[in-house]
Amino acid sequence: MIKKITFLFVLLAFVWVPKAFAANEFATSYDIVYDIDENGVTTVTEKITLRNLTSEYYANQFKLTIGATEVSDIKVSDPSGPLSVTSEQKDTSTTIEVKFNQQVAGLGKTLSWNLSFKSSDFAEKSGKIWEVRVPKISSTSNLESYNLTISVPLGFGDLSSVSPLPKNRSISAGKIFLNFDMSQLKSSGVSASFGTNQLFDFNLTYHLQNTNLIPILTNIALPPDTPFQDVIFQRIEPKPLNVTVDPDGNYLGWYKLARGEKIDVKVSGSAKLYSNSKVKNPYLPEDLKNKYTSADKYWEKDNPQIVAKLDEILKAGEPQNTEEKAKLIFHFVVDFLKYDSKRLEGDIERLGAVTALNNPEQAVCMEFTDLFIALTRAANIPARELNGYAYSSNNTLRPSSLTKDILHSWPEYWDDSRGWVMVDPTWENTTGGVDYFNKLDLNHFVFVVKGTSSQEPIPAGSYKYQGQDSNDVKVTLSENDFLGKAQIEEKIEVSDPIFAGFPVTVKLKLTNTGNGFYSSVPVTITADKLIILNPESKMSGLIPAYGAASYDFKFRTKSLFDSYDDIITIQAGGQKYTKQVTVKPFLLFQPIPMMVGIIAVLMALIYFGVLGTHLYRFRFSKRKKS
Repeated sequence: MIKKITFLFVLLAFVWVPKAFAANEFATSYDIVYDIDENGVTTVTEKITLRNLTSEYYANQFKLTIGATEVSDIKVSDPSGPLSVTSEQKDTSTTIEVKFNQQVAGLGKTLSWNLSFKSSDFAEKSGKIWEVRVPKISSTSNLESYNLTISVPLGFGDLSSVSPLPKNRSISAGKIFLNFDMSQLKSSGVSASFGTNQLFDFNLTYHLQNTNLIPILTNIALPPDTPFQDVIFQRIEPKPLNVTVDPDGNYLGWYKLARGEKIDVKVSGSAKLYSNSKVKNPYLPEDLKNKYTSADKYWEKDNPQIVAKLDEILKAGEPQNTEEKAKLIFHFVVDFLKYDSKRLEGDIERLGAVTALNNPEQAVCMEFTDLFIALTRAANIPARELNGYAYSSNNTLRPSSLTKDILHSWPEYWDDSRGWVMVDPTWENTTGGVDYFNKLDLNHFVFVVKGTSSQEPIPAGSYKYQGQDSNDVKVTLSENDFLGKAQIEEKIEVSDPIFAGFPVTVKLKLTNTGNGFYSSVPVTITADKLIILNPESKMSGLIPAYGAASYDFKFRTKSLFDSYDDIITIQAGGQKYTKQVTVKPFLLFQPIPMMVGIIAVLMALIYFGVLGTHLYRFRFSKRKKS
């Protein structure tokens, strides 16, 4: 007796997954083409072959779910003609149901049929970059073959990155063709970028208020330079007292506020994002490795539940290196947590890793990030959090959920051979499997890095007066390239004249008045005659725009009687600064020192004279009594 079966497939972002009860009855083969036009509209054409593995069942319909919000022009046919099709869009997916004209009945019987539709969810132009994302194949039984071809217009620009590497790449009829097979798409989807960098312009407002009874010194976190981005500043008003760099690489602008004072700091500038790290030889000091693998308030890496879950994750995959461990953790977080958009409707309370582990249905980007960091640190892999602006043309598939200022949270982990590697488990989850592990896009603009603390610094958009609710983050895509350039002003401070015989301190202050950061360079000092007490070179350290740094050097003369003119020369990063100084004897030819010396001698004579008189009287009175 042949049994009827409703052939149910689930497609997550165009990934076909048969239900368990149908998996053993039919084998499937796919030839899929993603043809992208100049406007980014993708026409997906799929040739699907079903082969019956039994003589007891037949299939008469096919149901699939597409992880896309924009699906149109759905067409389905088999050799006998068009097939009946219905579709329903809900939340982040579209469900399509197909009814076959004929039954796939009998052992070895096959049915080949075609499905095509259009969507704008898989190719996206962001400023100067085109991003193409195709998800991996979900696990399915009896998948006999799966071939994927992506065609992209040459007008998209040079292929700057693609993961995984295609089996074949060719150019024909004004298009680039990338070919992939089943072995490549089981572990990851396709992520391709066209163009080498992305540009953003930003305008940020920071609201500072001193509610204390005494003046305070406070700071704001400015967008920093990272291995994947450069930042320039056109304006910071009012100007900070200084801009320093913290251990995580954040730029902190410092302000002094009087009691009850309020100020609004306006910051504008541009950022350039790169597809590949600028750091050629990555290195992370041991003390920072220790900090980036330690527990913190929201990263409870030593909690027994976190440790037990990590053991379960790693035992299942037997990873051999850091990347494999991080990938297992990443995919666990992506598959385990469920994005809860309802939490965005009110004030969002951060849950932390352990709470997220126990409440997987209530996650937003913070929980995806915190759980990944806690598990990764528990695996002794340095990891930290990034907060910033993530550009998205579809906020349902790629949501930003940190604050009302459209901010986003994502993690990065450290690999000794690759340096810092940014990933986004939230977006891989919400897009239904698009690869955000092997290659992050050029749409993630970092505002702050949280590594030594899970709570600080807070990003732009979070500095508000009490009860205030305003949009203080304005970021726009830009077509205008920029050249960040540091402009260093020097100031050498030293006493003039220098008195011979006494140590003297020469203070060098470097102030960056340019719009880009000043790289760390050696700072050395020389003099023709003066003796340098600390001749070793110093490193300037990174000096952000509007920042300053000071360095002290110690000198002395050979004797108390030296008298000459000398030139102190300081070199920093190829620039030379000089200061002419005069050395004079301390005891000779100096009226003030001579007067001080004479007064000191007179006081000494008076002191000893009085002391001698008292001693004489004491002895005289003692003799008289005896």
